[in-house]
Amino acid sequence: MSYQAISRKYRPQKFDEVIGQSHICATLKNAIQSNRISHAYLFTGSRGIGKTSTARILAKSLNCLNPQGFDPCNDCQNCKEITGGRSMDVLEIDGASNRGIDQIRDLRENVKYPPSNSKYRIFIIDEVHMLTKEAFNALLKTLEEPPSHVIFIFATTEPLKIPPTIISRCQRYDFHRIPIREIVAHLKNIAAREQVEISAEILTLLAKKAEGGMRDAESLLDQLIAFSGQKVSTEEAKKVLSLIDYEYYIKIGNKILENDSEALLRIAGSVIDEGINLTEFFSGFSEHFRNLLIARSTGSLEMLDMPEDMKKRYVEESHKWETGDLLRLIKMITEAELGLKTSINHRLHIEFALLRMSAMPQTVTVADILKSLNNPSYLSKTTQVRETIDLFNLPSKETGSVPSEPKIEPAAKSKSRDIDSDREPIEHKQKTQPPVDAEIPNIEIEQVKKLWTTIIEKVAATNPSVASFLSMGQPETIEGKKLTIMFRNGASFHLKSIQSKAELIEACIANLCGHSLKIKCVEKQAEPSDTETENSVNAITQKVIDIFGGEIIPT
Repeated sequence: MSYQAISRKYRPQKFDEVIGQSHICATLKNAIQSNRISHAYLFTGSRGIGKTSTARILAKSLNCLNPQGFDPCNDCQNCKEITGGRSMDVLEIDGASNRGIDQIRDLRENVKYPPSNSKYRIFIIDEVHMLTKEAFNALLKTLEEPPSHVIFIFATTEPLKIPPTIISRCQRYDFHRIPIREIVAHLKNIAAREQVEISAEILTLLAKKAEGGMRDAESLLDQLIAFSGQKVSTEEAKKVLSLIDYEYYIKIGNKILENDSEALLRIAGSVIDEGINLTEFFSGFSEHFRNLLIARSTGSLEMLDMPEDMKKRYVEESHKWETGDLLRLIKMITEAELGLKTSINHRLHIEFALLRMSAMPQTVTVADILKSLNNPSYLSKTTQVRETIDLFNLPSKETGSVPSEPKIEPAAKSKSRDIDSDREPIEHKQKTQPPVDAEIPNIEIEQVKKLWTTIIEKVAATNPSVASFLSMGQPETIEGKKLTIMFRNGASFHLKSIQSKAELIEACIANLCGHSLKIKCVEKQAEPSDTETENSVNAITQKVIDIFGGEIIPT
C-alpha cells in the first residue's frame, strides 16, 4: 500500500475521536439517538478543525447498516464506501469548483432520486460560501423543503459570505479552534504509534504554529518526521520549520531589559538572514510577553500553554518586569506587526522595533514620583529605571549647576503661590544678553519699580499681548539675580503666557537696568487654610505636572 499522510491516516472515524469539538459531537449524538435529524446542517469554523470529518462521521452514522448506538461500525459496506469516497448516496461537492447556477440545477435534479442502498441521500458541500448569488437563490426552495430522504451538510470557513436566507434554513454548528494542550496530546499519541522520539517542547511549538488547526499540526509533524526520521531534535525542528523556541524569546526580552542595542541589532540580522517569517516572529514575541504578563499578574501556571519546566521559568522571568512595561511592549509589537504590510525594508523595520522597545523607559507610578521629589534616592531603591532624562538633576536656573535635590517651598511660609518652577535652560540656542557692567552695584527693587512702565513699553514694542499681561503685575522683591513679580489671585493664565516669553522680558530688563535678572512670577493667595499638608501636596502635584507636561483629569 502506498504511503498515506498522517492527516489522512489518523482522520477521526467516530464522534469520540474528534478532538476539541465535544459540544458539537454531543449534540449530534443525542439527535441521532432521539431520531431528531435535521434536513440541513451548517458547519462553520477555521481550517483543519474537523468540519468535513464530522460531516462524514454523521453521514456514516445515519447510513450505517450496523450502527453502534450513535457511532458507525466502520465495517459495513456503506461505511467503507463513505470512508473511501465511493458511496453513491453520500456525495461530497467542492463549492469552489461547482459554484455556478448550472451545477446547482443539476444538484436539484439529482435530489429527486431516492438512495440506492442507504436510508438517506446526503450532500456534503465544502466551502459553500464560494457559491454565486444566483446559485444560492436556485438552492433556496430545495433547501427549505427537500425530499424526506435528502440531507444537506454545508461546511465553510467564512459564514459571513453566506446569505442569511440560507443560514436560516440550516442548523448551525460553530466549530472552535482546538486548544494547544489537546493538539499536543494528540500529536504525542501519533508520535508514539509511529515510534518517533520527539520532545514535548517541539510538539508545543508545532501546536502553536498550527494556530488551533489539527490538520496543520499533523502536516507539520509529518514534515519533521520526513526530515529527521524516528528521532527529531530541537535544532532540526527549528531549522526545518523556522520554529522559535521559548528560550530565544527570553533571551531577546532580557536584552531589551538591559538596553543592549548591539545585541538586539545582531538578533534582528539573524532573524532576517535565517529567513524567519516576521509575522510569526512578532506573533510569537507578543505571546512571549503575554505569558510574562499572565505569570506576573496571576502567579499561576494554569493559563500558560507550554511544558511544565518552561512554566516555572516564565514565573521566574516575570519578576524582572512591571505589568505596565509588559502592556506597553505588547502594544509596540502589535504596531510593528501591523507595519509589516507597508514596510519596504524588513531588516530596518525589525531593527527599529527592537531598539524602540529597548529605549522605552520603565514604568514609574505617580506615587513613586511624589515620594521621590522629597527623597531622590527613592526611585533607585524601588525600581531600576532606564532614564532618558534626569528628573531630579535639572540644571539650576541661576548657576547652571546641578542641585542635589529639588526644593519646594511650603505654601504656609508665604502668602504667595509659586506658579513657575525653575525653567530648564535652552541648549544649542543661547541668546546673547546685553553687556552688563560688573562694577555697578546690585540693583535695588525701587529702581526696577521706577523703570517698570518703561520696561512694559519696551516689551510691547516686540509683543503687545505679553506686555498687556505683564502690566497686571508689580515688581515685589529681588533676591540675588531673581526678580519676583506679584500678580493678583486668579491670574494663572497671564502667568503662563508671561513665562513662555520670559527671555524677551529678561532681555528688556537687562537693557534698561544694566543687570541680568531672572523673573519669577507668583500669584497672591487668600489667607492660608489650616490644612497646610494638603497645600504642600498640591505644590508637589504641580511640580510633577510641570516636569512631565501632564494635566489633571477630573473623576
